[in-house]
Amino acid sequence: MNNPMLVLIRLEEMSGLVRIRMSKDDIRPPVNMKIASMTDLARMLVSWSQRERPASMLYFEHNGKHIYGTLISNHGYYEMYGLPLWVHTEGDGPPKGSFLAYKGRPKESLEFVDTFAESEPMTVFLPIIRLSEKLNIIDM
Repeated sequence: MNNPMLVLIRLEEMSGLVRIRMSKDDIRPPVNMKIASMTDLARMLVSWSQRERPASMLYFEHNGKHIYGTLISNHGYYEMYGLPLWVHTEGDGPPKGSFLAYKGRPKESLEFVDTFAESEPMTVFLPIIRLSEKLNIIDM
C-alpha cells in the first residue's frame, strides 16, 4: 500500500483495535461549488458557523488567480454520510489581513483585519488560513 493514511479501505486488527487505512489514490475530490462573490462566500461561512460548525477560509494562488474557499460537508445527503463540497470564489488579490470581518448591519460589509481589538458588536471574524499551494484533492 503506497502512502498509507489513517482513514478508510484496508482493515487490520491490532490488539482488539481496528485500524483503518487508505492511500492518497482512494480520496475522491469534493464537489466544486463556485460562489459569485467574496460577500456570498462570507455569508455562507457565517451561516455555517451559526450551526455550531467552525468556519474558516482557505486562501491560495492557483494559475495566477487568488482563490478563497472552504471545505465543508453537507451532512445527511440522502443515503450517504455527507456530500463533501469545495465552496470557493476568486478574489482581487491576496488577503490584506489574517481575518475577514463580516458585518450584516447596519449595512453589509467586508474588511480584511489583523486583530479583533477594535471590534464592533455583530461582527463575525473568519480566520484566513494561507496555504502554500492548492490542495491535491481539489479539482479545479
